[in-house]
Amino acid sequence: MAMRSILPLGGVLLCALAIPAQAQYREGMPEVMAAPVTASADPAADTAAFGAAYRKAGKPRMAVLWNRELTDTLSTGHDQVAQLTQAGQGAAVTAVGEEGRSVAQVAGASSVTTLRVGERQAEPDAQRSSLAENEDWPLMTAFNTRLRNAGVTLVDRNVAMRGKAAAGSAAQRKDVQTLETQALRDKADLLVEVLQTPDAKAPFGVLFRVEVKRISSGELLASLVSDGKGAERGPGRFVAGAKGFVREAAPEQTLAEAGDVVAAATLRALAAYWN
Repeated sequence: MAMRSILPLGGVLLCALAIPAQAQYREGMPEVMAAPVTASADPAADTAAFGAAYRKAGKPRMAVLWNRELTDTLSTGHDQVAQLTQAGQGAAVTAVGEEGRSVAQVAGASSVTTLRVGERQAEPDAQRSSLAENEDWPLMTAFNTRLRNAGVTLVDRNVAMRGKAAAGSAAQRKDVQTLETQALRDKADLLVEVLQTPDAKAPFGVLFRVEVKRISSGELLASLVSDGKGAERGPGRFVAGAKGFVREAAPEQTLAEAGDVVAAATLRALAAYWN
């Protein structure tokens, strides 16, 4: 009987000793943090993969149309407009002296009629945006920077068009669509079209659509939609606070980071196509 009562007591003591040791494990110490989550498991490897595929494809020159839609309008239409400005004849004014008597008649000013005749572009400009400039510019800059840092040769649409227009006549410069096509065909190989549309669920209120097309053939190389949202971020590091160690708030995603996310997705899509 004594032996049966001692053995259970020993088991209870062993359990009692084990419980505090488990409860006190890392008590009062910061928790072990998991590895930070990033948009890509290996960004350097992704960049290297794109660089290899880009060189294999012959390093095609890219022109980015940011918030500018390439429509199916083939030529630029113009309307003949006339503007007429005319003011009425002023009425005669009577000058009155100090004694209340009329002393003079002063003629009112007469107007001059002006007529202007000219042309006005009929189609609205294809540029579009859902964000204000102070929000849109960081996105565009980050997008272009990611492409340039990956080794892409970027061509500016406006400079290409100005150069083409300088070599043409005044009549040729009026047809913007034809001029744009000729300029892009001469200076670039691929067209990267980035458009925005409002989306209340997206981090910055817009959804991005990216399409990459070969200018010479019209072939669609890549097509994707992104809200620009980066990978989820864990809580920040532990810092000393008034009541001990506390975690810093996770940094919020910036507009520039959203532009980089969209650009990185574009490069991955192109690398997948070329590979």
